[in-house]
Amino acid sequence: MAAPFGSPFGTPPVPGVGPARSTPAWQPTPNNAPEGSLTGAPVRTVLKSVPLLANVATVIAPGTRENRVVFITPPDIGFTVFVGDAGVSARVGYALPGGTTSEIPLVGFQELYAVTNAPVLVTVQIQITSILAAETERRY
Repeated sequence: MAAPFGSPFGTPPVPGVGPARSTPAWQPTPNNAPEGSLTGAPVRTVLKSVPLLANVATVIAPGTRENRVVFITPPDIGFTVFVGDAGVSARVGYALPGGTTSEIPLVGFQELYAVTNAPVLVTVQIQITSILAAETERRY
């Protein structure tokens, strides 16, 4: 008879304790559970306005486990809003055209930052929607 969970001595496992994870640097996998499974709440679209200070990188889409699409609408002014990862700046970043909505897809656990080169406070409009809203995510 095989020992449960590969126990070398054939002793029964401790109740509620499964096999040890063999990967020491394990990270959670994006899209590995049905969306809303943590809270039971349905997936919803997030709408918000985010103020940006001059030359200060601000998180506009925090890293969550689901794949998302972020729609960003910067104001139509003579200055530029740049987006990118944690190292975004006015020299290193993707420049968004003012007054038009840009669509940026994000994979699970990826964050999106924004910065502006305007000398005043600039407010951008953000809409974050889930890509897999009607599907069940993968389970491992």
